Amino acid sequence: MDISVIVVTYNQEHTIARTLDSILAQRTSACYEIVIGDDCSSDGTGAVCRRYAARFPDRITYLRREANMGVTRNYFDCIAHARGRYLADCAGDDFWVDPDKLQRQFEVLESDPGVSLVATDWLCCDPSGENPRRYPGVPAPEGTVSFPPGSITADILAQRMMIHLCSAMYRKSMLDPLVERHPDVFVNPAHTCEDQQILLAMSEAGAIVMLPEVTLHYSVGHESVSHRRSFASRFGYTLAATRQTRMMQRHFGVADSEMRGLYRRQTSHMAAMAFRSQDPALRRLLAEFIAETELRPGRKGRFYMFLSASPFIWKVSLAIASFLRRND
Repeated sequence: MDISVIVVTYNQEHTIARTLDSILAQRTSACYEIVIGDDCSSDGTGAVCRRYAARFPDRITYLRREANMGVTRNYFDCIAHARGRYLADCAGDDFWVDPDKLQRQFEVLESDPGVSLVATDWLCCDPSGENPRRYPGVPAPEGTVSFPPGSITADILAQRMMIHLCSAMYRKSMLDPLVERHPDVFVNPAHTCEDQQILLAMSEAGAIVMLPEVTLHYSVGHESVSHRRSFASRFGYTLAATRQTRMMQRHFGVADSEMRGLYRRQTSHMAAMAFRSQDPALRRLLAEFIAETELRPGRKGRFYMFLSASPFIWKVSLAIASFLRRND
């Protein structure tokens, strides 16, 4: 088997067929399979997946989780079931828009054993698949670019470079031994995502090649693991993600000076979420995290922490902010 495409899904009955159709539409000389990890969906996702697995029994492996595993464990368990030399993935609410995606990436990896991962350009879209647009702050690539091993590790971790794993293909042989040696780094159940550690590992293991073609539409604007609606859930996700990033920083040896900007933004975002939630428990969690890590929020974050230090000032500030929003 040449390629295994990992599809992790949870309660995505309205989009999972679109995802699978976009993978099955690939035109490639490579032999590929699809491994679906359904994380105990409670809607009709399972019925859709079973229907596709019955139609394509030689191409699709459907793994139905009887209990929720979380996105990270679900993803890496799919990898454990994968037979391909190369891995790609497409989340159950995203979809590929280029039928030659796999073939282009397959050719690059086959031609150069020093390349660990090949990624492409990508766009955001509405949950309906409409209104494709660039993700804020992510410029269009200028042609094909190759980055030597280790040269963009800090940029990936500090989010100065955004590579979408659902646009990528990478070598399973380079990832497997790292996961076996460092399971806490890769498959930690406290992690909020699986893509960060994989991208960092591939950046260190070999060259990263970026192709200019847009192959992925990434669905945004709906409730998901990384896009929460409530202040409390957004706070919790960002706190867990920041803890994961700090673990990756230590593991991959990225200097503190490279990370200051990201940590200021993340702690300021948490301060804003805690302030708007009017939940003293969230403010206390953030204060403890700042004291533990010695991370310093930006000016806005420090201002939010100041306003929420007094229950009276906090309440008055929220009332004023609400009044201004209503009359804006």
